[in-house]
Amino acid sequence: MKHILLALIFLGHINIVFAQRGAIRNQVERNMEKKYGTEQREKGRKEIEKVTYENDTRYKDPNNKVQATLSFETTTFKKGAVKDKTRDKIVFGKVGECIVMQEGDKNETRFIYNYADKANYMVSVKDKTAMKMPLINMKKMVERMAKKEAEKMEEGTGATWKATDERREINGYACRKFIYVDQEDPGSVRFDAWVSKDIHLNLQDNYMFGARLSAYKFPESPEYKDMIDGFIVRSVLYDKKGNVESQRDLLQFDKAADETYFDMSSFKVNDILSGL
Repeated sequence: MKHILLALIFLGHINIVFAQRGAIRNQVERNMEKKYGTEQREKGRKEIEKVTYENDTRYKDPNNKVQATLSFETTTFKKGAVKDKTRDKIVFGKVGECIVMQEGDKNETRFIYNYADKANYMVSVKDKTAMKMPLINMKKMVERMAKKEAEKMEEGTGATWKATDERREINGYACRKFIYVDQEDPGSVRFDAWVSKDIHLNLQDNYMFGARLSAYKFPESPEYKDMIDGFIVRSVLYDKKGNVESQRDLLQFDKAADETYFDMSSFKVNDILSGL
């Protein structure tokens, strides 16, 4: 069974990658120093170069078959009042995928998977800088999470979706409300998902997110027949007291992509391998 919670994990928590980007970089450097040390630095560098950039053979065709752009707005609440609003964007371009965090803000940050370059880029728009590193493959991590949750569901534990008869048009999309309930702890935090079948997005040929775009869709299982081919337009997270903590809305969906997101020519690019 595919993992229906990937939608919420991906849409709600991908910003963790950006929040921890400095820690990730520092940890990589510490790990490399610890593993190889001064005497082994050059040897270690050569070993790394065997599987990076032009030597990375995982992505033989760098072209994504489908292009698309999705824009989101996340609202956080405190004591019933709006605390903050941020906008994010996901761009599926011809040569890769880009996540834009805090779009339009002074702290706008981008994380780019570029298959033509065989590289990841962490981009600071304000500083006009980008950190380049070997292409990170999150597929195994996501699939492990999916497998673990699927096993819980097959055992009759974990969480399930409950359909409601509430329907509403949100940002131009006809939606139906579903409630995500944790069977092991019914009194815990809860998700509401407003799901629409008006959005048709098939990115199964895209490397990073495409094959995992069950991350946006629900499994073809009789248990979730009302959610098949559905896309979450709005997700609402509540705390244990039933207060809204955050809300995430899909604002826009276009079947096109701005390829300038993948152009690094206007940024000062620092390669993390140069410090090894």
